[in-house]
Amino acid sequence: MKNGGAKPGKPKGALFWPELASEEVGPLYGVFGEEDFLVNREAGLFLEAPAFNTNPSLNVERFLAEETPPSKVLESAQTLPFLGKRRLVMVSGPEHYKADKLNQFLDYFKDPSPFTCLVFTGGKLDARTKFAKALKKNGKIRIIKKLYPNQIPAFLQERARVRGKQLGPRAAERLAELGALGLGALDSEIEKLSLYVGAEKRISLEHVLAVSGKGRLYGIFDFTDALAAGELSRSLTAWDQLYALGEPAIKVLAMITRLFRQLLEVRQILEQGGGQSQVQRSLRVPPKALATLTARAKRESMSTLGHALELILKADRAFKSSPGADRVIMERLLFDLCGRQKGHPARSRAGVQAGLRR
Repeated sequence: MKNGGAKPGKPKGALFWPELASEEVGPLYGVFGEEDFLVNREAGLFLEAPAFNTNPSLNVERFLAEETPPSKVLESAQTLPFLGKRRLVMVSGPEHYKADKLNQFLDYFKDPSPFTCLVFTGGKLDARTKFAKALKKNGKIRIIKKLYPNQIPAFLQERARVRGKQLGPRAAERLAELGALGLGALDSEIEKLSLYVGAEKRISLEHVLAVSGKGRLYGIFDFTDALAAGELSRSLTAWDQLYALGEPAIKVLAMITRLFRQLLEVRQILEQGGGQSQVQRSLRVPPKALATLTARAKRESMSTLGHALELILKADRAFKSSPGADRVIMERLLFDLCGRQKGHPARSRAGVQAGLRR
């Protein structure tokens, strides 16, 4: 699969990592950024590199940091390739490791295996940590910046070109209004539109209105906007609509996680004396979303937002351990995140909990 870039058919990452086109790949890399779609796209370049095409089922391993101790990652990195020249070991989300866990990689960074390419991918990298300093000194790091709102239409047009389509300016502007949902959601919509127009080369505003309209994507926008504002009634209504449209609860939970991480970042900026302009530079969200996030963050504290993320993690575990209870698990989470509000007598907190027990 091709990834978008500055030149047709040539990904930007291929320009940043020219060695990926050959078998002379280095031993240590890091790809970090706040936009999951861009980070994952960059990670895909390593998976497609010729150096790891020999027996990938045996020589390529991928780990989630939150589920994998450093010792297991290091064991994999020190394993010799089987019927191939190089191994690829990828670790997603190293920010989930505490400092003592991250420090377990330091000795390996000083003397990495020449037969392994170890790649870390994740969100923000704290440059002050020993881990970050050692990774930068002994390997190569790329920090991928978030797009500004006025850059999103061009991004969408590029994603359409990758699929052999032309996205009209008005259509791109319409979709860009939903940039706060993340580039991954928008790219999925481009994929849907490309299939919808069939043999036609151009995707117009009319196509966007016909496919997206006030359906799933706008339902997600309404949901995240309501949740950011702390409006329980509107959040529950929007969740009902998403549930009826078949939107997977685990995907909705990922959007909630992203939202509360943004709120935590906004709160931190506010506590350090920053204002909306600094928040805009950091988050790069549309003006309406910026105002909503700032207003909500002002009503919260670092501790309450930290507790909210703990509740989200608890819900994630509940989804995995209680299949079939997605609806009530999500409703309970929304009650916890928004608090009680009048006007929803049919959905008391106790009622949601009772539904979860059934």
